[in-house]
Amino acid sequence: MRVALYNLTTTTRFGGVESFVWDLARALAARNHTVTIIGGIGPRREAGPGVRVLTFPFVPRTFFQRLPLLRRAYAEVKLLERLTLAVAALPALSRGDYEIIHLQKPYDLGPALIARRLSGARVLLGCHGEDFYRGDRYLARQIDGAVACSHFNAATVARRYGQWPQVIFNGIDTDHFCPGAADPALRRTLGLPADAPLLLFVGRLQPWKGVTTALHALALLPATHLAIAGDGEERTRLEALAATLGLAARTHFLGAVERRELPRYYRSADLLVATSHASETFGIGLVEAQACGLPVVASRFGGFPEVVAEGRTGLLVPPRDPTALAEAVRALLADPARRAAFAAAAPAWAAQFAWPAVTDRVEAVYRDLLRQA
Repeated sequence: MRVALYNLTTTTRFGGVESFVWDLARALAARNHTVTIIGGIGPRREAGPGVRVLTFPFVPRTFFQRLPLLRRAYAEVKLLERLTLAVAALPALSRGDYEIIHLQKPYDLGPALIARRLSGARVLLGCHGEDFYRGDRYLARQIDGAVACSHFNAATVARRYGQWPQVIFNGIDTDHFCPGAADPALRRTLGLPADAPLLLFVGRLQPWKGVTTALHALALLPATHLAIAGDGEERTRLEALAATLGLAARTHFLGAVERRELPRYYRSADLLVATSHASETFGIGLVEAQACGLPVVASRFGGFPEVVAEGRTGLLVPPRDPTALAEAVRALLADPARRAAFAAAAPAWAAQFAWPAVTDRVEAVYRDLLRQA
C-alpha cells in the first residue's frame, strides 16, 4: 500500500503522537509498504529505510497567539498553523499517488478531503486527543474511517462526531523497551545515596501533566528522590515549587531525554509516577516503563486505566491527590516482594502494545478502507 502519514508536528517536535508516526512509518516500511511522512520544516531526523520525509514551511502558532483576539483561542491558532502548512503541502499530498492518507489530528481534515477529491485516496482520521474546533463535525462526516488510541479517546470522539472509531492502541518497540540491569552510574550522577528510593516522571512539563501533584506527594515521602525526564513551559515554576517545598536536593530535573536513553532510566528507578489530570488519552510512557519491568503508580484518568493492569503491574490513584499518591508509593516501596511481582508481570502485559501487533491492526483498517473504495 502507498501511505501518507500527514501531521505537522511529526517533523518539528517530540511527543507521543510524533513518536507514534515515526514508529508506524518504520513498521509499515518494514512490511514493504510505500510510506511518506508529510510535516512541517524542522530538525532533520533519520526516518529509517524505506520511509520518505517531505517537509513544508508553515506559520507557527506563536505568531497567531500574539494577536489579541487569538491569544486564548487554543484550537483556532492550531488550526491556522495547520492550514498554513496545507497551502504548501497540498500539491504534494494530492499528486503523490497515495492510497491512504492517515491523519493524526482533526485540524487536517480539510486539506485531506481536498486531496481525496483530487486523487481518490482514502482518508483515515487517527484520534489522539480532543482537538475539536468549530466546523469539524461537518468535515468528520465525510471521512472514510477513524481510529482512536484508547476506548476513553474513542468515547470522546463518538460524542463529538457521532461515530465510534476503531480502537488501536499506540505501539512501542519491545526490543528497545525491555527489562535490563539498573545503571549504578545514573544514581551516582544524580548524587543519590545507594539505598534511596527513586521515583521517575517522564513527559512534557505542561500544567495538565500534574507534576505539581508529584512534588507535593514527594514532600510526604522523606528520603525519596524524584527524577523528572522532560521539559516544557512549566519547568521554571516547578523548580521554584520544589525549592519552596524544601525538595530541591531530592528533585532532579533532567530536561528532555531522548527515547533511546529512556530504558536506562526506567531500569534504574523504583517506580514510575504518572500524574496527568487532563488531555491524556493513552500514556505511552507508562507502557514503555512496564515493558522495562518498572511498576507504575498513575492517576485514574483518561487512558491510563487501559494501559495499567491495576493490582498486577501498578496502582491507580485519584488525580490531583498528593496524599493518595504518596500513600500508594509508600505502600509499594515498603513491600519489595509485591513490587517485584509487579515488575515481573509488567513486560508480559506490555507485550500487547508491541509494534508487530499494532501494525497488524493498522494494516487491517487500511485494507478495509481500500475494500470499501
